[in-house]
Amino acid sequence: MQRAIAVLRIFFGVVFLSNGLAKFVPGIAHLPGGYFLIDSQAARSIIQHNASHHPVRLYHDLVFNLLVPNWALFGPLVGLAEVSAGLLLVLGLASWLGALLAALLSLHIQFSDANGPWLFEYAVEWVPLLCLVFMRSGQVWGLDARLAASRPRWKRLFA
Repeated sequence: MQRAIAVLRIFFGVVFLSNGLAKFVPGIAHLPGGYFLIDSQAARSIIQHNASHHPVRLYHDLVFNLLVPNWALFGPLVGLAEVSAGLLLVLGLASWLGALLAALLSLHIQFSDANGPWLFEYAVEWVPLLCLVFMRSGQVWGLDARLAASRPRWKRLFA
């Protein structure tokens, strides 16, 4: 069971890490075979589209008055958050924190697409990630177990 949890953790880590890297290196966003990752401009377009008819006026205004006009700042922050979540998950280092950060990013996309037709499309991401927050997913093939064993004071944070 622990290995299956580790595989899930690493899979989500690769997804978030690769999409985060695509924000900084747009050339990797378009993979051979017609596959693509979400680069910074695509992320900006997605949030603009999703927020254009958002039912929560405060969120609409936040997107169009703060995030979009300052995308030169917020775009890299999104990429940094994705890279951070991805690295924490792949390495199994403070894996609960990586899973929480990834879940929050996914929950934001779910919230931004409030008028979208796919009720469970994003929940397929954030539900398992929230589960990983509480599953000690870094205990197998991760650094959490090693840090907890070598530094007893850090056991609560990493185990």
